[in-house]
Amino acid sequence: MSDELFAREKPSRVFTKFAIPSIFTSLLMISTFLVDGILIGRFLGSEGLAAFNLVFPVFSFLVAFGIVIASGGSAIVGKFLGEKKIKEAKQIFNLAIILTVISSLGLSAVTIIFSDGITVLLGATDLLFESTKNYFSTLALFFILFLVGLILQYFIRNEGNSIYPIKTTMVSVAINIPLTYLFLGVFNMGLGAAALATGLSIIPSTGLLVFYFLRKNAILSYGKPVFDFSLIKKILYNGSSEGLSEFSVGIVVLVFNLTLIQFLGEIGIAAFAIISLTSLIVLMINFGLSMALQPMVSYYFGTKSSKNVKNTLKIAIKFTVMVGIASYLMVFFFGEYFIGLFSEGDQQLTALAYEAIRIYGISYFFIGVNLLSSAYLTALQKPKLSLLVSMSYNFLFVIIGLLSYPQIFGAPGIWWAVPIANIMAIFVSMYFVKRQNQELNFLK
Repeated sequence: MSDELFAREKPSRVFTKFAIPSIFTSLLMISTFLVDGILIGRFLGSEGLAAFNLVFPVFSFLVAFGIVIASGGSAIVGKFLGEKKIKEAKQIFNLAIILTVISSLGLSAVTIIFSDGITVLLGATDLLFESTKNYFSTLALFFILFLVGLILQYFIRNEGNSIYPIKTTMVSVAINIPLTYLFLGVFNMGLGAAALATGLSIIPSTGLLVFYFLRKNAILSYGKPVFDFSLIKKILYNGSSEGLSEFSVGIVVLVFNLTLIQFLGEIGIAAFAIISLTSLIVLMINFGLSMALQPMVSYYFGTKSSKNVKNTLKIAIKFTVMVGIASYLMVFFFGEYFIGLFSEGDQQLTALAYEAIRIYGISYFFIGVNLLSSAYLTALQKPKLSLLVSMSYNFLFVIIGLLSYPQIFGAPGIWWAVPIANIMAIFVSMYFVKRQNQELNFLK
C-alpha cells in the first residue's frame, strides 16, 4: 500500500499524509508528561516541579537502555522476517524479552537499594531530597512493565501494525490523567503518588501489548529463547547508537540541573521543567515530521530517484521552518499563559520562566532542521553521520555551552546554551547533507 502511494502521489502530498498521523502519535507519546507536569506544578508548586525535573535523567537512562534492546532486537527480527526465517525471528524476539525482564529487575533493585546516593547524584538539595527520592523509587517498582511495553511496541511494528501501540498508549494516558488528579488534587498526596499513578496506568497498556502476541494470527509468539552470546552482543551493538542518543539527553538534563542549582537554586530547576515541557511539544512535532521523512527518503533512495529524495527533504524543512516561526511567536507573545498552566499564582517562577523561554525558544528556529538532517542521513543509510549530527546539537555543543557561558555571562548564559548549540550544529548538518546530496548524483 505504501509503495503504491509513494509511486503514485507527489512527494508533497505523500509527506502531508504521513506527517499528520506521525505528529499526532508523537504528541500522544508526551501527553502524560505534559499533564503530569501541569498537575504537579498546580498542586505541588515549584518544589514539586523541580523534583519532577531532577528525576528526568533517571527516566532518560531507563529509556536509553530499553531502546538499545528494542531497536537492536527489532532490526534483527525485521531482517529475519523479510527473509521468511520465522523460527529465527521468534528466537530473537524471545531472547530480547528475557534480556529485558532480567535487566529491568536488576535496574529496579539497584535504583531502590542505592536511592539515597542516586538522589545526591541528581543534585537534589535538602529541600527536594525526599520528594525526588520518593518519585523515582516509586517508578522503579514499574520498570519491568515500562521496558517490556517499550520492547513489545517495537516488535508489533515489525509485524506491520503501527496502530495497535497507539491504542495502548491512549489507554495509559486515559488512566494516568484522572489518577494523577485524584492523588494530587483530591487526596493531597505527594510527588510519589504522581509516580504511582504513572506506574498503575502502565499495567493495562503493557497487558494489552503482551496479549497481542498470544493471538493465533500473530507472526511472533512466546517460546524458549536460544541463549547465544553472539546474538546478545549483536542486539546490543545494533541498538547502541539509538540508545546513546537518548542517554546523552539524560546527561544534558543532569548537567543543566546541576548548573541551575549552582546559579539559581530550586526555582531555576522548576523554571527549566516548565521550559522543557513546553519545548517538548515543539520537539515532538518535529519528531513527527522526521517520522514522515524517513520512509519516504528510504523508498525514493531505493528507487534511485534523486530528485524525489532531495524534494522530500526540502518539503520537510519548509514545514519545520514554519513550525519554528509559529512556535517562537507563540512563546514570545503568549508564553506567560502557557507558563501559568504550570505555575498558578507563583509570580516569581512565572517571570523567571518567561524571561528564560524567550531566550531558549530561539532554538525552535533551528532544532527541526538539525533533527530532520539526522533522520535524512539515517534514511540514506549513513547511521554514523546521523549520530554525529544528533550528538552535535543534542550533546556536545550544549555541554560546552553549559560549562562555559554561565561562567562568562552569569545565569542568562544557561538559557543560551541550547540555542547556540543548535545554531552551531546547523553548519554540521548542512555540511553532511550537502555532501550526501552530491553523492546522490549517480541516481537517475
